[in-house]
Amino acid sequence: MYRLLYSLPIPVIIFLLLLFFIYFHPFFSKHSSSKLSKQPKQLPKSYPLFGCLFSLAQNRHRAVLWTSKLFQKSSLSTITLKGPFGKKCVLTRNPSIIKHIVKTHFHIYRKDPIMQFVFSDLLGDGLLLVDGEKWKTQRHFLSHIFHADTFRYRIKSATIKELSGRLIPLFSSATIDKATLDLQDIFHRLTFDILCQVGFSHDPEYLLPSLPRKPLIDAFETAIKISMGRFTCPSILWKAKKLLNIGSEENLRYAVDVLREYLKKRIAGKVEKFSMQSTSIDEGGDFLDRFITRALKCNVVVDEKFVIDTGINFILAGDDTLFSALIWFFWLVSSHPQVENEIVKEIKEKNDDDLNEMVYTHASICESMRLYPPVPLELKQVTEDDVWPDGTKLKKGMSIFLHVHAMGRSTELWGSDYESFRPERWLVKNLSTGNWNFIPRDPFTYPVFQAGPRTCLGKEIAFMQIKLVAATILKRFRIVPLDGFSPVYNSSLTSKMKTDFPVRIIQRC
Repeated sequence: MYRLLYSLPIPVIIFLLLLFFIYFHPFFSKHSSSKLSKQPKQLPKSYPLFGCLFSLAQNRHRAVLWTSKLFQKSSLSTITLKGPFGKKCVLTRNPSIIKHIVKTHFHIYRKDPIMQFVFSDLLGDGLLLVDGEKWKTQRHFLSHIFHADTFRYRIKSATIKELSGRLIPLFSSATIDKATLDLQDIFHRLTFDILCQVGFSHDPEYLLPSLPRKPLIDAFETAIKISMGRFTCPSILWKAKKLLNIGSEENLRYAVDVLREYLKKRIAGKVEKFSMQSTSIDEGGDFLDRFITRALKCNVVVDEKFVIDTGINFILAGDDTLFSALIWFFWLVSSHPQVENEIVKEIKEKNDDDLNEMVYTHASICESMRLYPPVPLELKQVTEDDVWPDGTKLKKGMSIFLHVHAMGRSTELWGSDYESFRPERWLVKNLSTGNWNFIPRDPFTYPVFQAGPRTCLGKEIAFMQIKLVAATILKRFRIVPLDGFSPVYNSSLTSKMKTDFPVRIIQRC
């Protein structure tokens, strides 16, 4: 989809617009309706030479919602969109195809080079962008870190400390002052503080009562936004701006420099320190300590850029996705009082050591991420000709979108009430005990955390943190969105709200 808009030189765009004018001018277009490429009527019209270019351009800022609606209107599980000069990309929400791509034929599907190209300035050679041996090596020793009990304990402790020491006092003050808070901003400050403490042994203190400036968060948001903008900007244009260091590319360079300078200070001396001593893993260390020592133990060449790239990937994977999940969870729960009451009832019966027993809360989290997956699209490229289980034929080099957002809105997968926020769809009542039993879905029907070899390493950690935040807040407070507020979905790398999320905080009796 993005690939169809990508890399068109400006002269080509002008040429296409001229052809469009000529083709549809009344003098030439007496029979133009018969010249349109055949396409199901629910899908955008595809014109000779142009394909769906004009629909793609018109909806480029709402690509996730637009393409998700195409699936719903057409009832198709796989959609092919045509671009200029016969270029095509394929979008799918079919679980059997998802399994085909991410597991059984994993070896012929790679990260799309366009994704790597537009995000390389920000993410470098980190795990989220690389393929092949680089990915295998990083994945190997990162999996040891994320599955270590000591690392999970460090994350849990930091989360509890941030909640009790900062979030609860902030919310308590808001109840007294009857203040309005932007919950999206609050959650981003919360998750970023936790991540920096766990990852880099540094506390930015963004969740202090004064809600100070947050230059690191702002830099990261700017870098993501401009990098995403490259998808829909002619490559010759943004490359020229990058070369001249002007406009958005100047802002991107500054934002990336802010992040890299921050991480440079955090890793100062670490590589030399761990290189000179035993390479035994520091079980009490932060993420960077563990990463460096694990890499050295695996005989991986560790330099400053490699560690900084990993740190930035850690921020994207551990912060952006978590706070995205939190904002939609609290929006949905606050909009469904019956669900909120069930969660509060369960939370009051448990304590922080019983997180795994919070079955209804767990189902509610899964349900919110079904409707608003933190990462709504996954972009791949096929490296050789292939045929999918539904008969779709792919040519080497084609771009593939795994549409996680559309999968959560499929009648075939979730029933006719797929638009409803209903945690009970994940639960079965135990008739003998009266308790709920959680019934998981397979990762190809519910690929929120991806599936196959690239399954998210932080899946269980994410559930633990969301439950901690939910239990801490909902046990003590009610989150009440301002009257008339309705969130606008922001189509980006992760699922966010386009505007603030204004709420009032009310103390529970």
